[in-house]
Amino acid sequence: MSYYGTILMTRADVVMTGLPHIESIGFRHRRLRELGDGWQVVETSGWDDPPDLERAVGEAARWWKAPVFGAYVADICAQIHGAAAGLATWSGHLPDAGDVDCGMRHRPAVLAGDTLDDLEARIIDWAAAVGLLVSAARLSRALRYRHTRQGDSDGPYLSQHDQIFELLHAFGFPVMSAPRAYALDPDDEPFAEVTAGMWGLASQARSAAAYRAAGARSDQAADWEAEAIALDLDVYAALYGGGHPVAELTARAEWISSLYRAAREGTPPPPRELGVGGSLVRNPQHIAHDLGPSMIASQLAARRETGDAMSNETYLADPTNGPGRWPDLT
Repeated sequence: MSYYGTILMTRADVVMTGLPHIESIGFRHRRLRELGDGWQVVETSGWDDPPDLERAVGEAARWWKAPVFGAYVADICAQIHGAAAGLATWSGHLPDAGDVDCGMRHRPAVLAGDTLDDLEARIIDWAAAVGLLVSAARLSRALRYRHTRQGDSDGPYLSQHDQIFELLHAFGFPVMSAPRAYALDPDDEPFAEVTAGMWGLASQARSAAAYRAAGARSDQAADWEAEAIALDLDVYAALYGGGHPVAELTARAEWISSLYRAAREGTPPPPRELGVGGSLVRNPQHIAHDLGPSMIASQLAARRETGDAMSNETYLADPTNGPGRWPDLT
């Protein structure tokens, strides 16, 4: 299964999803793992991915006064970045450090002429400066395995997501704990109607705002739109405790749903097509309007039928848990 999203690590004396400005990197948090001695890693995503992660990681290190490592995984490759207060931010591309033609969108672009040797040196210098006890042998294996084994079916398969977590193992975290349990489930009722991926009301509201900003829509925003976006942010901010009380978030979700249904009854659906650059294109908002309720209902039904998702958005067979691929190199 393809994976797109940011893997973010820092050191903090609070749950890292409550750190200021983290939404500049991502707000739709999944799988927060506590690594020990204040180090934490979370998987997250935002509305307009990929973020400009080199800039965002550098800013986060200054805001949080702590070291930060971030990786944006785009299916087959990733851009990785490290920063700390008083240090220059470094960047690199995996699995091939110099692959400017990888075909995936990265912000910033891949650095032409970069090598894995140079990237390894940058990582080692940064890790030493921030107090990480790096396993040089495991770091070397983690950096090079996917690149050297491309097209070779003999060795164990390593996804791009797996490669990033192998780097974390090499940083001195030999065992990945199971993710921390959620304080609430953002994918279940009553939140799902607002938070659900491309079908949820928050995504529809953000899409509508983008169309208005581009001049493709001229209508006024409905009352529920800003409320849905605000609730989407607040639900994920409360995922691991803190933030708004669950009872308050629940009441807001139910109120927004009622506002949306009332507005939907009195408003024609979005147009089937939009004019973009002089051509008519299918309007994804019309698709979301038509299919959103049924798609969310299907997702909820599937969750109840399978029942295999745990309360921390991982699964019993999650390969990230545990010692990783090369514990003998730690």
